[in-house]
Amino acid sequence: MKRLISYIALAATVGTVACNKEALNKGPLNLYSDSNVWKDSALISRVVLESYSKIHAIYDDAGNWMICDITDEAKAAKSFLESNQINSGQYSPSSNINTDLWTNTYTAVRNCNSVLSHLDETPLSAGGKQQIKGEMLFLRALHYMDLYFTFGRFPIIDKVLTLNDELTMGRATDEACINFMVKDLDDAAAILPGSYPASSTGRATRFAALAMKARLLLNHKDYSGAAAAAKEVIDKGGFSLFPDYGAMFFPENDDNSEVIFNKEYAGDLSGQVHSLDDYNNSTYFTGFGSVRDCPTQNMVDQYLMTDGKPWNQSALYDPAHPYANRDPRLHASVIYDGTTWMNTEMDLKLGSAMNPGTSSTAITGYLLRKFMNPNYIFGGNNTNYQNCIMMRLGEVYLNYAECQLKLNNPGEARTYVNLLRKRVNMPEITGTLTWDDYVRERTVELAFEGQRFNDIRRWGTGATMIGAAIRAMQVGIVNGARTYTSVPLEQRFFEDKMYYFPIPQDQLQKYPAGKVPEQNPGW
Repeated sequence: MKRLISYIALAATVGTVACNKEALNKGPLNLYSDSNVWKDSALISRVVLESYSKIHAIYDDAGNWMICDITDEAKAAKSFLESNQINSGQYSPSSNINTDLWTNTYTAVRNCNSVLSHLDETPLSAGGKQQIKGEMLFLRALHYMDLYFTFGRFPIIDKVLTLNDELTMGRATDEACINFMVKDLDDAAAILPGSYPASSTGRATRFAALAMKARLLLNHKDYSGAAAAAKEVIDKGGFSLFPDYGAMFFPENDDNSEVIFNKEYAGDLSGQVHSLDDYNNSTYFTGFGSVRDCPTQNMVDQYLMTDGKPWNQSALYDPAHPYANRDPRLHASVIYDGTTWMNTEMDLKLGSAMNPGTSSTAITGYLLRKFMNPNYIFGGNNTNYQNCIMMRLGEVYLNYAECQLKLNNPGEARTYVNLLRKRVNMPEITGTLTWDDYVRERTVELAFEGQRFNDIRRWGTGATMIGAAIRAMQVGIVNGARTYTSVPLEQRFFEDKMYYFPIPQDQLQKYPAGKVPEQNPGW
């Protein structure tokens, strides 16, 4: 499952690479001269591998705050986390939020540019050079997409520059940024293979490039372009929906049939790990003040009853058992009171051993279940870290469906929404697929996966989906029976300027006088 490390096996393609462990056991790359690196196939492979390791995935944010915490999906349990500043509107450029993302993106881009600039002088075969070129173009676009979705327009750097040169680059126009990323993805798609042998799982493919292009163009509201890219993935990619929605994210199902691209966590081989299981389980399991990201009642309310109706319109809803007869994706995504997790019935009443209200509080009455490993060994040498799925067929279906709705083809959109509902045995939509139907389906299908903030920006619904009144579930006991009451938790703040983060002040201060890029509007 953790096969990206076998990138060293590129020897079969490029010729002279050493065995995997021998290549990995060599010293740090900064101990080699630049000229020596590009003459050694094993070192070249390590540089390429390093480019993959620099991918920013939502799992990398575990232990801090995840982007779901600044939408109506979730609430960070710790008051000291930056997401609470964001949700109250108490931040500015000098808060330097996401400054590491800015720095790390340009470090990653520089690595891609370095590989691209040296490819011609390497001893690799023509086919090996082309393949690596495609991968670097894909990764460069992926890094820039992360920057673009956070800050908007960015300085385009497409070659290795000196530090002084880099600090004179201004922010490109929005059109130039989009065109640059699309070209990288198009060029990558034209070069990359559609698939790899199992020994090379985890590397970028033609279809990963096309699916990322569809995501980018959808967010740019180029519905025809996004639809065309998504449909090519659907028709030609050979992917299929994984039959078990919840288990799709378990480590034993890494690289399953639905995965188009993910970040591979290779444990003891590459040193890449994440802390998702440690920081999002109750202190009952972890032994320390662990909880970070808690689903909101707002999010739970989005899950329909099994008759296809909202909870407040369905005869199936029982306030004494509010989680019964719900869309199965609720159980797969959220730990709620009374459910079983790690062979333990969860008691989320405030003050219980599982929700003590001190160092480890499920502040909303819920814990995150999606992505979590139900067999994680706390305090053990558990190296089976689950991959982070960054693009899957389910999202491609939804991206395509949204484009079709915008292009006035609701019947085509309904087909792909119903495929997702059928997977979890929810009633198919037989009448007209409304915009609200689509938004709800996207909300629950992609819950916590990191796309909601982009969706909200695209839809222009920040006032209601970011600046929302956040609610929690209060679990009580009356006459020996458990009660469930939805209660207000916090009123969030939103202004349109918050669709993009301000450029961190500590980054702007690095520029020489007269060359400082303009700040985002309103900041």
